[in-house]
Amino acid sequence: MAAIVKAANAMLGLAATARDMSATNRTLDARDLETRQVLFQLERYNETHIGLINATPYRWLKTYNHSYQLWEWEKEWPEYIEPGKATSVSVKTSKHLMTDTAGEATYRIEGTSKPMSLQVRYLAGRQHTVAVQLLENLETIYSKRNTTYNLGFLPRSGGSGFILAGVEGDFISNDGPSTWMQAQLREIGHLPLREIVMPRSHHAGQWKSQDHFGWGSAFNTQTQQFTLYEQLDRGGIRVLDVRPGLKKGKFYEHHGSVVANIFHGVLGASLEEMVDMQNKFMADHPGEMYIWDIHDTDTRDGDRKFKPLDDEGREKLYDQLRRLNHRADVSNITDISRRPLNWFINSNVSRQGKSCLLVRVPTSWATMEHFPGRKEGFVTGDNLPLNSRWSNTNAYQTLVKDQVAGLIEARRSRSSELYNMDWLITQSGQGAVIPRISIITLAGVAWRTLYYQFWDALTDHMYPNWITMDAIHDNSLKAMAMTINRCLGVRKCGALGGKIIGMRKTTLESAPDGTYKKPDPEAQSRHKGEASKGQEFHT
Repeated sequence: MAAIVKAANAMLGLAATARDMSATNRTLDARDLETRQVLFQLERYNETHIGLINATPYRWLKTYNHSYQLWEWEKEWPEYIEPGKATSVSVKTSKHLMTDTAGEATYRIEGTSKPMSLQVRYLAGRQHTVAVQLLENLETIYSKRNTTYNLGFLPRSGGSGFILAGVEGDFISNDGPSTWMQAQLREIGHLPLREIVMPRSHHAGQWKSQDHFGWGSAFNTQTQQFTLYEQLDRGGIRVLDVRPGLKKGKFYEHHGSVVANIFHGVLGASLEEMVDMQNKFMADHPGEMYIWDIHDTDTRDGDRKFKPLDDEGREKLYDQLRRLNHRADVSNITDISRRPLNWFINSNVSRQGKSCLLVRVPTSWATMEHFPGRKEGFVTGDNLPLNSRWSNTNAYQTLVKDQVAGLIEARRSRSSELYNMDWLITQSGQGAVIPRISIITLAGVAWRTLYYQFWDALTDHMYPNWITMDAIHDNSLKAMAMTINRCLGVRKCGALGGKIIGMRKTTLESAPDGTYKKPDPEAQSRHKGEASKGQEFHT
């Protein structure tokens, strides 16, 4: 949405013109936009990308491959997928709009004590879908043999991803439970927040569009399709990007920009609704940790021409946020990110029906009136330091290179400050003002690269702590977070082709009691020098 600022100035020429135009005339009709979106996708609506990640110590061998009305399906799938590697296949149809187009590719997992396989499927139907079925003796902690995972379908340049992580008898996949942090607590509970991964939703409350202003429309403001409850549940979201806007005495999630003193954007879900959904999810699924991340520049008062909140506005906002249950008292902690996860949540917390929630607000607010303080669970960048990088691009190649460069710069060791990867494709230029492709559709490209280029860039000493995505649509981001925590955080998936460089002393890492294990000389020798090499990733 920030791209609207540049594009709007270029299109208007004079700010006076913008002030003279009515908000109604500037708002594009959502139905017209939807029609244009459908027409744009219709020609190749059934094409997509499929990503596979082998986060196991076993090589995968292709044993079967067949397709009907798909271009080069057989050629695209590699003969082997090595440990730690990802592959991405472009699904191209030879006949558009044909419902019987389909394909299958089967991989045998080598080196296990019992035969295990998995099959990737491009399913026929009026609405094609991508699925993966566990075959033979393959099962995970959460799924029995012959389970089929429906990965959904993101058309054209978008894509779906499947991941299998761990070792025989202890696999995880795209099937994490609603309380995934509790499920992983025995493994990762001793790790500090600086060494674990939590999924984050971009503009978490922008799953609906209410009041429109200026050029604001669903196409250039809506970032999510799941409600907040669904994001927390299916998406596994644990960090929420929240940007409250006050309008007629009520707070809403809002997305937009101010151009020539005029706000162009949309109000999303009410803050009241978001708080209610958060509280309900914690009541239904206790024992998890959450962070509400209040944006440092996007808190506005719509009754004052969308200027930044003043003292009175912040006081009203704090009153709303105090409705969030299970806010933690962290008054005695200087740097929260150095504390292990099991300091915040444990099995007793879950049994007692409790959870842990923190509200992170702009650092400058701590010195202003009405700040509730750490005792009430309100923290700032002083207590929870965070680095982030906004790529602001609509080109996935640029996104990959820029975000990976930011990761390398910020996370020189596992104990570096928290780092958020904004894995987001943004609209730009005229496409942000009069969008041909919505934010939701653009997000498909980011999802496609998540299960390929993103994974390629990671090692056990360099990975992000928060991963921010638009269009949370299934449990793919949850699966990625759980895999990184298990395979790179506590190193329980083998060497992964060099991703596990060796044990390193970090803040509190390595043993449940907080002591350090001795480094593995063999592993360090085997992968010596890998850490200093330039990171390789696909574009």
